Amino acid sequence: MHITKAVITAAGRNQRTLPLQTLIDRDGREKSVLAILIEEVQQAGIDDICVVVQPGDEEPYAAVAGRHAAHLHFIHQTAPLGYGHAIYSAAPFVGDDPFLHLVGDHLYVSRGARGCAQQLVAVAAREECAVSAVHPTRETLLPYYGAIGGRRVAGQPDLYEVETV
Repeated sequence: MHITKAVITAAGRNQRTLPLQTLIDRDGREKSVLAILIEEVQQAGIDDICVVVQPGDEEPYAAVAGRHAAHLHFIHQTAPLGYGHAIYSAAPFVGDDPFLHLVGDHLYVSRGARGCAQQLVAVAAREECAVSAVHPTRETLLPYYGAIGGRRVAGQPDLYEVETV
């Protein structure tokens, strides 16, 4: 599975301004959250990027994307109906192609030299299947997050086959 497109969802009512915030990156440079996300995607070899926004939000997103703005396509999520609807709104951009999805109000931090997006794209290519990155969560916090169940893939300590969602 070769991934050439990415979708960043950023239209959530309470989270939509988070990608516009400026942070200091690990090298001490000021960057917007959106610029950090775009660089994460580009380091995975993907330059065709769609940002799902509320109508009228394109201008501030393009402004904080800076030099990356030329790589962006904007799609509107016309109603606040959740992540599934946001991703569905990107269907005209994605078509039938596999794509990388990043949530606009998250930063993705890798423990290794390769970024999270690079790791996901590599696993999807190697395993020729859809891949999702997940994080262990305490049972008491499960009502606030999605949960999966699965079994470990033999010979691959960090890879699980999802059996339930």
